[in-house]
Amino acid sequence: MTSAEQNPAPMSLTRRVARKARQLARRGRQDPRLLREDYRAVKRYADDYRKFLRKEFRWETSWDQRRPAWWRRGFLSRSVTLYDLEHNDPRDYITDVQRYTRTKYMVHPDLQEVLDNKFSFFLLMNQLGLDSDTVPLLGLYSRGAVHVFPQDDRVPLQEFLDSRIEVGSRIFIKPAQGAEGRWVRAIRRTEDGYVMNGEPAEVSDIRAWIERRKRPMLFEAAVEQAPEQAALNPRSTNTIRVLTMPDLSRGREPFILTAVQRIGTSQSNHVDNWTQGGLSAEIDIETGRLSRAAQLPEDRTPVWYTHHPDSGAALEGAQVPHWETTKAMILDAANRLSFMEYVGWDIIIGPDGPVILEANINSGMNVLQVHRPLLTDPRAREYFLRRGVVRARDLR
Repeated sequence: MTSAEQNPAPMSLTRRVARKARQLARRGRQDPRLLREDYRAVKRYADDYRKFLRKEFRWETSWDQRRPAWWRRGFLSRSVTLYDLEHNDPRDYITDVQRYTRTKYMVHPDLQEVLDNKFSFFLLMNQLGLDSDTVPLLGLYSRGAVHVFPQDDRVPLQEFLDSRIEVGSRIFIKPAQGAEGRWVRAIRRTEDGYVMNGEPAEVSDIRAWIERRKRPMLFEAAVEQAPEQAALNPRSTNTIRVLTMPDLSRGREPFILTAVQRIGTSQSNHVDNWTQGGLSAEIDIETGRLSRAAQLPEDRTPVWYTHHPDSGAALEGAQVPHWETTKAMILDAANRLSFMEYVGWDIIIGPDGPVILEANINSGMNVLQVHRPLLTDPRAREYFLRRGVVRARDLR
């Protein structure tokens, strides 16, 4: 065990922040007009590393599983295992610090709001005229009532739950803004009552859970999956994440850098979310076939599956249905939203083709890079360099 690992306190990061502060203070003494700007730079620098450490300690584990020696290089402990950084070149990977602190600046904040807010994104998608459906929006909850779509009704939450959800239907409730599948619940109405996340629930419990959120919530109808997708894990909606960006050497023409099939497990329950125990299998861009699937490790041992751990379904080599149609649709959408540049698209493959679920500026970097480093693609390397996510000295 290294001395850094024996002393788990994040002193190296603290020293880096302090050193940065001293450097900027010296610059400020040389030119007092820069002092305020430098103070803001130090604050941003410290805030970035605090955010990094919050992400590190969100993983509840023992100290012997952490990798503090890698924090200085910008990698969370889990990422060291995911990317096998003791054998692979870390310079080929977008680090966690870059992911959390720099990728958010690639798209202007005023434009990011369009994607960050699932409600505004729903409205935008319905204006683009894409050759694709979007997930049906049933209602928007705010301040005790639900605005019902496509009608103009606004009804109390209790009335919506009692009279607007049909027996046999399945819906999802999610915050208008949020990530990583937190605060998402699946609701199904039966002849005998309601089921929430697979467990029987009283309507009063569902209402109370929604009201406790204190923020706008969306009601979306569940979309039927293609049989091939449902077979991967019938208990969850198994979605695809596709990352697009512009090729700066070809007139900013959008291209698909990578795509993964996310698959739910008994650990992730009704969702396929990676951070909650779901699986990630890379999709071959040319063929649409899946690789073996990875799962976030709970220790220093990588976790890979060729078959689903619960359903037993074959994962490696499985074919994504409607893949050519899906690629064409995504590239069309990326072209129409070219001002966004960097987008992680979430897609459900229905029986008749792809359905757009949502899009994100936060592309979930580790769910993608667990399969291969993004910076080995020269188009991606140039883009991330030009947008300041990586710097030339990071690659030397």
